[in-house]
Amino acid sequence: MATFETDAVVLRTLRYGESDAILALLTPGLGRVSAIAKGARKPTSKQGGRLQPGVRLQATLVEGRGDLMTLRGTQVIDAGAGLWMDGYRLRAAGCVLEAALRVVPEHEEAEAPYNLITRALSLIAVAPARDEPPRLDPYVLGTQAKLLAVSGLVPHLASCAACGGPPPLEGFSASAGGGVCGACYIGSGAEALEPAAADALVALLARPLAEAPECVPPDAAAGAERLIALMLREHLGVTLKSGTPL
Repeated sequence: MATFETDAVVLRTLRYGESDAILALLTPGLGRVSAIAKGARKPTSKQGGRLQPGVRLQATLVEGRGDLMTLRGTQVIDAGAGLWMDGYRLRAAGCVLEAALRVVPEHEEAEAPYNLITRALSLIAVAPARDEPPRLDPYVLGTQAKLLAVSGLVPHLASCAACGGPPPLEGFSASAGGGVCGACYIGSGAEALEPAAADALVALLARPLAEAPECVPPDAAAGAERLIALMLREHLGVTLKSGTPL
């Protein structure tokens, strides 16, 4: 059976049996994979503390007979200590990890998503707490927006996504793929489009993740989150548990 040495980010850890753990890992070359860490929860295990969500590892993975791989060894690259020092950061990181878990497909090369998630976690680990909920943190929204982009789902906001007409855009139709003009908005079932939310989403997509706080005014964060959520639900069938219910 094939053995792989790879960098990986722990997205989720689930208890399994008396002493094992099932991990969801994001890797650059193998994509999102599931792996069993046998004996990881034993008091004598050296791996237990290394397998928390958000930890970045050098992992040795052995291919199994099904989709479940076996984790044979780990070395910590980045423990993400800053994430665990503040409840706000930890919850924001949880939003990022959930988005990766739900959006990135299994067993497909994922270098861009991997680099995005590791960058997001490093930024959140040193970010100050904000007044808004962690799910509206600019780094969280920026990560979700860029996951749309790497999935080929960039919302069309430069002109009407339905007829190609010029701005102004009055509605947002996820099924059409973006903003729609006044004529296409009427009777279409599209939602009203907040200009500030559209501007924030355009900026999040266009600028580096490190500049996300400059892209999202506090009054535009919830609107931008909703636009991202509508695209995820319509095109990927994904509804994030950490997000606002649609």
